[in-house]
Parts: sequence; structure tokens; C-alpha cells
Amino acid sequence: MSYSNYAAQANKYREREIVSASPAKLVVIVFDHVLASLMRARVASDAKNLEIRLDSLCRARAGVMQLLVTLDVEKGGDLGMNLRAIYGFVLTQLMDESRNPDPKRLERLTTMVTDLRDAFTTISADAQRVSAA
Repeated sequence: MSYSNYAAQANKYREREIVSASPAKLVVIVFDHVLASLMRARVASDAKNLEIRLDSLCRARAGVMQLLVTLDVEKGGDLGMNLRAIYGFVLTQLMDESRNPDPKRLERLTTMVTDLRDAFTTISADAQRVSAA
């Protein structure tokens, strides 16, 4: 099987995963996208590849923006408001990172997004256990 066939199969698998995912799992998928973009930005920065670094940071911002616009603050109450503030902070930091690269800031952002992703992974797994019971 050629690379393009593998890529097509991988895309179909990812599409099925997204279509069948719970809302909590969709949040985890978006966090995965943001983390992959942050990793690409770090590698591109190390390689002095400005174009890929900026594109990757733009993709990370798009993922965080998706999290922000789909956040239901009314339903989420204080937690929703806190998440909105965190997402806003991450967006600001990503914009600053685009203008003024700082490896320590990028590492802090990656850690923060990883922690959020891990929390939502736990929430998703707990929700699946509750619905299965």
C-alpha cells in the first residue's frame, strides 16, 4: 500500500473518530491538535524555520479559539468562566509568541495545555464509565 493510501485511511479513521466522539472527547481531540501545533512550532523554532513556526502557532491559536467559542459559560458556571479566562490567556501568550519567540514561554504553554488536556481526558473517561453503568 502506498503512502497516499495510508494517509487516506488515516483521514477516514480520524473522521469517524470525530463524528462518533462525545463532546468531552471532542475537546480532547482539539487539545491534541493544539499540542501537536505547539510541538511543531518548537521544532520549527529550533530549526530557525520562521514560516512553519508561525503557521504552527496560527494553528494552535485556531484550536484554542475553537475551545473558546464552543465554551458554554452559562452551563459551566464558575468553571466555564475560569476556562474562558485561561483560554484567553493562552491566546494572548500565543500571539506574543508569534511576535517575540521565547522557548520558556512556549514550554509553559505546552505544559498548561497538556494539563488541561489531561483533565479533559479524565472527565471524558469518567463520563463514559457513568454512561456505561
